[in-house]
Amino acid sequence: MCWAVPAKVVSIDSDVIATVDLGQNTLKKVAIGVDNLKVGDYVMVHAGVIIAKLSKEEVMENVKFIEEQIREVAEMIGEDPNEAIKDFEKSVYSILSDEK
Repeated sequence: MCWAVPAKVVSIDSDVIATVDLGQNTLKKVAIGVDNLKVGDYVMVHAGVIIAKLSKEEVMENVKFIEEQIREVAEMIGEDPNEAIKDFEKSVYSILSDEK
């Protein structure tokens, strides 16, 4: 199964390519699959394509869902779910910071 991941647009490189921050300054060039994209927009990226623009609140809703999935998988494989979630949160919350 593949999931879309939240990101923040840091630059628009052309009509079809943007650079997004996936968290902790992990930058990736992706295809633009939505209209009216702007630097600073929160987006969901799937398979290298921006598939949706989101509000900050919608990003948080997605984060909660992903955290639940991380917790379940960590418990199934015998890892500490809190540590797994902490690593994810550190990455995601860095894109939600207004410091950029």
